[in-house]
Amino acid sequence: MTRETRAHGQGREDAGLDAVLWGCCRAGTGWFWMARYTAWDGAVRRTAHGWRETRDDATRAGAAAARNLAAGTRAQVFLRHRAAEYALRVLLEESGALAAHRPAPR
Repeated sequence: MTRETRAHGQGREDAGLDAVLWGCCRAGTGWFWMARYTAWDGAVRRTAHGWRETRDDATRAGAAAARNLAAGTRAQVFLRHRAAEYALRVLLEESGALAAHRPAPR
């Protein structure tokens, strides 16, 4: 196996495995959690998200969602709080909530 092949993950036991990302982040006065199941080809298959009052509750909810999404699969599970921040931003942009906080163009 060449150095380049190893660098791209080919030939490894975990090459071709699906991934579950989960995390939580501050959202106003509460906490946002999310979990996302992504197939090895990059297609997002399933997602889950929600809000909780405390960080501990959000962590438990996110971890439980990640376990549920990964159940019965050969997926790797990763904790990524930045993924939760990004997912929250996308949800807020889609709902138009962020537009109210942007300054008007000059």
